[in-house]
Amino acid sequence: MLDRRIGGVLDDGVVMGTDARERDVSSDSSFAAFYDASVAEVFRYFRKGTGGDRRWAEDLTQDTYTAAVNAYRRGLDDALTMPWLMTVARNKLIDSYRRRSRERSKLARIGSQHHAIETTEFELDEHEALELLGHLIPIHRLVLVLRYVDDLSVGEVAEALGRSVHATESLLARARRAVQRAIPHVASRTGVTDDV
Repeated sequence: MLDRRIGGVLDDGVVMGTDARERDVSSDSSFAAFYDASVAEVFRYFRKGTGGDRRWAEDLTQDTYTAAVNAYRRGLDDALTMPWLMTVARNKLIDSYRRRSRERSKLARIGSQHHAIETTEFELDEHEALELLGHLIPIHRLVLVLRYVDDLSVGEVAEALGRSVHATESLLARARRAVQRAIPHVASRTGVTDDV
């Protein structure tokens, strides 16, 4: 199931990074008992909340217990209660969805930037944008993400890549052409049309 290594606490009782004012969670059997009694319920909550995505649910479970360890170390006894823990879990899930939504927006921006490059007009969702990027060589993916997702200027992209501005402009042009060549492959597999 899930690893008992949480927030610097190892299952063998070693505690990393605590200072003298913090509780030693590894020697406190009440925390270990609480974890053992609650982890399945928290994980089930996240499995449902993530639509069955095991890896995402495991990450969120770990984040939730890391918050619980940190709160408990600081002396918050409520960190060992299900209401507190489930409130943290709910907030972690909401934050995760918000973060993923922002990432989808950024990925969609890659697609929308490609529209202006040529005359192809269609919207890309996250899956389509990722598939499109998957058709590109790594340097083309990187230059497009830096330019259109991270909103760096051409000069900033050039500096980040250690290239001249002229070489970076050429690289961006090649990457845009590669996107145009990849669009039919993505469109045919995802059912995207150029109807607007």
